Amino acid sequence: MIEKLTKNIYSNLDVISANVPSNLNFIKREIIFKEHKCYILFISGIADKNVIEETIIKPLLTIKNHIKSENLLDDMPKKYIFSSDINVTNSIPDICYELLNGKTVILVENYDTALVCNTINDNYRQIQESTNEKSIYGLRESFTENLNLNLTILQRKVKNPNLKFERYIVGDKIKTELVLAYIDGIIDPLVLTNIKSKITNINAPALISTGFLEQFLDYRHYNIFPLTKSTERPDKVVFDLLEGKAAIFIAESPTVLILPATFLEFFQGFEDYSERTIIANFSRIMRFIAIITIMILEPIYLVLLIYNPELFPYKLMSLIISSRQNIPLPPLLEILAMDVAVEILREGGIRLPNPVGTTLAIVGGIVIGESATKAGLVSYVTLFIVAITVISTFIIPNYQMALTIRFIRFPMLILGQMFGFFGLLIGFYFSLIQLTKLETFGVPYFSPATPFRFSDIIDSIIRLPLNKILVEPKSLKPSKKSPKN
Repeated sequence: MIEKLTKNIYSNLDVISANVPSNLNFIKREIIFKEHKCYILFISGIADKNVIEETIIKPLLTIKNHIKSENLLDDMPKKYIFSSDINVTNSIPDICYELLNGKTVILVENYDTALVCNTINDNYRQIQESTNEKSIYGLRESFTENLNLNLTILQRKVKNPNLKFERYIVGDKIKTELVLAYIDGIIDPLVLTNIKSKITNINAPALISTGFLEQFLDYRHYNIFPLTKSTERPDKVVFDLLEGKAAIFIAESPTVLILPATFLEFFQGFEDYSERTIIANFSRIMRFIAIITIMILEPIYLVLLIYNPELFPYKLMSLIISSRQNIPLPPLLEILAMDVAVEILREGGIRLPNPVGTTLAIVGGIVIGESATKAGLVSYVTLFIVAITVISTFIIPNYQMALTIRFIRFPMLILGQMFGFFGLLIGFYFSLIQLTKLETFGVPYFSPATPFRFSDIIDSIIRLPLNKILVEPKSLKPSKKSPKN
């Protein structure tokens, strides 16, 4: 592919046409501009045809003033084209990329440069309330698929001259535009360097969504713990930027990636900071109880049932024995069967439209549970244990971490079946090793627990009054050696 334009307008036109989808919507409008042949190139639909006609074609066709040939490309954007964003380039790859983005290219006879005008069609979904992240006290707006609008929303809320935007183009087969946002002076330089290095080293054919980007940023492909957070809410992005994090916006995506993210913050709800201190702490404690319930309730029930039934209270053991009479499945298969059925219902509820999905999850759960107990396949006590575990998963604020915690209970069940309480200890041991080994863009993943920082831990498990916690976390400053506290 030829990299630069030449002074032969037809040669330039052929090279550009060969590298842009030559479909019906690729428009090559020829005009005569003061005896100079020009071609106006754009892709209809992606570019706004009305804007092109009013700001480019109409002014050029109605010019009556004399214009000198040697000043043609210099005078056109200054005197005749009404577009507010015009660039001059001679790079054919850049021209092809801008055309696919919705911009308009003007080629002029006997010139080896072209004008690129911003005529992007901004006909996107309007700002609405997020359907995935409901807010009680927060803002009633979310990001959209329009990248420029998303940056405008953020800049409108962060009135700080140190707010920086850096643009990247990634993807081998499909070029995707990314914008890295951060507040200079707040984000740690080492963290920022690590993030930029990861972005520039992305080797991917395409980035369709933030989920693709998250996986290419993490070289540990078999790591089950999320190292970044995603959100559609601007207020969450603002809060994290003020803590010293960065946000990555992806073109055509309403979801923003926040990084780095540590383990404990996945269990913090954004509304915790809008509640009174005691109420917020009550909510957080309930979440941590739910996490422990998800991970160990079913495994402990299984271990006690198989290896240590004498540890059950007498009346409870009598109830369990009576409920398990004539149950053909062993306890492990009994629990796994119900867990798998619940996961199938959950996935079905997600894939179907909201009204149908909600109905399926509720009615399906009731029908399957009732049918399984009446058929004598599952005991009532096992059904109750599974139900408590499933309900606890709804309390985790972050969907990605909820998936991880839900997954962990399956190997814990198998270890409990094989080795009893010793197997559960093995499971917790390897989970802690994994958490303490991980790093997220230079920040220890299990911080501020390891390395321990008291000033940060008080906003991780519990929440003190706002005037004591609205400070930049030291655990997000790996380049600064702070004294132990």
